[in-house]
Amino acid sequence: MQQLLSSWHSGTGSFTASAYDFFRYKAEPVQWASVVWEQWSLPRHSFSIWLAMLGKLRTRDRLQFLSSDSICPLCQNADESHAHLFFNCDWSSSLWSKARFWLKLHSNIPLLNRAIRVLHNNKKRLQARMRRVSLAILMYLIWEERNRRIFNNIAKSVETIFRKFQILFYTILYFHEKNHLAYSVAS
Repeated sequence: MQQLLSSWHSGTGSFTASAYDFFRYKAEPVQWASVVWEQWSLPRHSFSIWLAMLGKLRTRDRLQFLSSDSICPLCQNADESHAHLFFNCDWSSSLWSKARFWLKLHSNIPLLNRAIRVLHNNKKRLQARMRRVSLAILMYLIWEERNRRIFNNIAKSVETIFRKFQILFYTILYFHEKNHLAYSVAS
């Protein structure tokens, strides 16, 4: 133990960082990490898609012990679950359709795992990055709208949420495009 402590202390990094690295759980890298943790995505967007990927968002199917209404607050047609809320809900499907048309994506994405497979690559091209960012933005906006309807009893239209998506898209693009073009020219 003394040898371990002295190696942490004499290492190139700080003692705390070395100790943390020793004790933290180290799993195999997951395939979806490059999509979920896209560097250009906002942290709250990445966090939401990460929870969705793990199936940990508090959708109504996971809150059955509260004996609350299990109907989807967006479409009012089916029980709420991760799969329904993000990809099978009529309201969400309408938002996805608008976004896919606008982004010129021709393939239908019926499940989050399929979306991750389609967008998974390590390419740093502008188009690939912005598609990964778009997935995170849309998932976050759907979750945000769901929560707004449940907790604030306020409903916004698909068109309003789509416009918010476009604004976020262009804002992220604006802040990163200059760096991307500089990186592309230098490579």
